[in-house]
Amino acid sequence: MFMIALCALSATARLLGEQHELGFFAGRIAKGVWRYPEVTRRSLQAAWFAWAVAFAVALSPLDPIPSLWDEVALGALALGVLWHRLFAARRVGH
Repeated sequence: MFMIALCALSATARLLGEQHELGFFAGRIAKGVWRYPEVTRRSLQAAWFAWAVAFAVALSPLDPIPSLWDEVALGALALGVLWHRLFAARRVGH
């Protein structure tokens, strides 16, 4: 839940922008928390574990959704996060 809240803060800051008071405030809080990896590390590990469990259930015969789209959505979510991490690191380096 902590990771979801932190991502919501980051998304709010990005959507509203620095000009909006709520966007400015949300951005400052999110940047302050993201700055400390010892705070976010456990949440990230829990989020990836939850994703792995959901993906394993989606691949198993016990899948409650008899469609391929849940696997596609979970895979796209992971690829999106990894894509962002790879290219955000390159932009910071420039």
